[in-house]
Amino acid sequence: MGAVLRMSRYARLLMLVALLGACTNSSDDFENMKLIMAPDKVGFNPRFVALAEAGSTVPALQVAFVEQALASTVLLESTRDGIDTWLTPDGATLITQQGMLVGTRGFGAGMLASDVDQPLAMVLAGREGFSDRFHTFLNGNDEANTRTYRCEIKNRGAREVIVGDKPMQTRLMAEDCRSLDQSFLNLFWVSDTGNRIVQTRQWTGDFLGIVTTRVVPR
Repeated sequence: MGAVLRMSRYARLLMLVALLGACTNSSDDFENMKLIMAPDKVGFNPRFVALAEAGSTVPALQVAFVEQALASTVLLESTRDGIDTWLTPDGATLITQQGMLVGTRGFGAGMLASDVDQPLAMVLAGREGFSDRFHTFLNGNDEANTRTYRCEIKNRGAREVIVGDKPMQTRLMAEDCRSLDQSFLNLFWVSDTGNRIVQTRQWTGDFLGIVTTRVVPR
């Protein structure tokens, strides 16, 4: 019950979020989200406000929670040992490793941690094959549960995406993962220039479901 209440509180705040200049593509997950612009930062976490006021010096990601039909912009709060922590307006966080999601905080029952070293190396190299990933989730009793997934990675070929207002050439890498009782498909668009993940569609777990991300030019 507590997890549901925390998610409801976050969803209410998220619906008040300004997108801080993020742009969308037509016919994709971002385009279908309920984007409600706010004239001020009432209810925003003070840490988020401080980052937003720093302007273009702070990296940003556009995110959309597909099942909740909500979208926002998150700002980079810290980087440590290759792990990026992105802050939402409500003070919740998404944690990524070179663009791959490895954790969430403040959303209720979320992803506590992940080991994505194998799929990350293959995705960035454009290499097909099989890999393993490991997720640790918190259940409703705040107990940690670690699960192993066997994943097949395929290169779906060249794709053009719009980042900001400019087209970017990428390759689309698909990661199809399964455990004994769960399955999900992650998608990663890797830029031809710089070889970095610039757009994703990733599974966060049963509670939040799918989140999509896209880098925001600042």
